[in-house]
Amino acid sequence: MNGKSPSLSILARTIRSILAEEMGLDDSQIVIGPPHEAAKQQENAADKDYLCVFFYRMGFGGFPADAASDDPLFLNAFCLITALGGRSAEKTPGDSELSLIGSVLEFFHRNPVLNVKTDDEIAMQLQVVPTQLTLDDINHLWATQNNTPYRLSLAYEFALLPVPLAARVERGGPPVQITVVNVEANKP
Repeated sequence: MNGKSPSLSILARTIRSILAEEMGLDDSQIVIGPPHEAAKQQENAADKDYLCVFFYRMGFGGFPADAASDDPLFLNAFCLITALGGRSAEKTPGDSELSLIGSVLEFFHRNPVLNVKTDDEIAMQLQVVPTQLTLDDINHLWATQNNTPYRLSLAYEFALLPVPLAARVERGGPPVQITVVNVEANKP
């Protein structure tokens, strides 16, 4: 992997950082991984709210016709964001989960383009697309969560994720600026 962080890992850490700042949570309260892992952490701190960022599917987003094998491949990353509400004197877990999910929904609605930075410069811009999950999709996803009960979740598609994270390789000279075509009639 030549010492570079993979694009998906950078995206996940960026989402965790942005949501933590936006919601006033500690980074440790936003778990990157499957919801059953976040539920385990939340059991040990039942008074704290947690969010889980779980990438459950990748899809091909595009491969330019003139691309070569050293150009990045562009993927759509499908993510489930799950709220795990804590118990306190003021709020029930259900209230906390609604508040958390509402804040996530509002944030991504106001920010439909996510700027992902590395070394203080924008490395990629991703479109944030809300995704509707069917009841069947939800059942399939939660069936893999080690008997963890369903929690309120949102699904998003982050498009187009470059893999690997790199600038396009320049080939040849500058693009053609002007094309001249001469047409003449055939004379018998």
